[in-house]
Amino acid sequence: MAHLIVQSEPNTKANEFLFRRLTVEDAADSHVVALREALELGFDTFIISARTPFSPDDCEELMVDAPSVVARYFPEFPELYARAGWTMFQHIDRVYDSAKAQRRLGFQCRVGFKEKLAELQQLPDLSAK
Repeated sequence: MAHLIVQSEPNTKANEFLFRRLTVEDAADSHVVALREALELGFDTFIISARTPFSPDDCEELMVDAPSVVARYFPEFPELYARAGWTMFQHIDRVYDSAKAQRRLGFQCRVGFKEKLAELQQLPDLSAK
């Protein structure tokens, strides 16, 4: 999807925190937790990514108009993205769900899309450039 629109690397990465990305720090922490729990849990496979706000009910609309779905969960996103000169993917065709890691390991990424929006809120208005 990223190749379909012109975006900066930070813009693309921020978008991906909605459905598939995590920070290096969260990745490392997830491994530490998995190692700590390994003896009790045994072998298992987990998806580790920032917690998605999306539900299965959103899937069809995410394929057609992702920005509208994102705006329902994060009403401030359009204004913050406009200020930064950023765009949202028009379509999101898959969402990684890390809920099993939260249930079984007690692990949840600390950084997600909400935190990325908070970072954007601290930036000056770049849309005038």
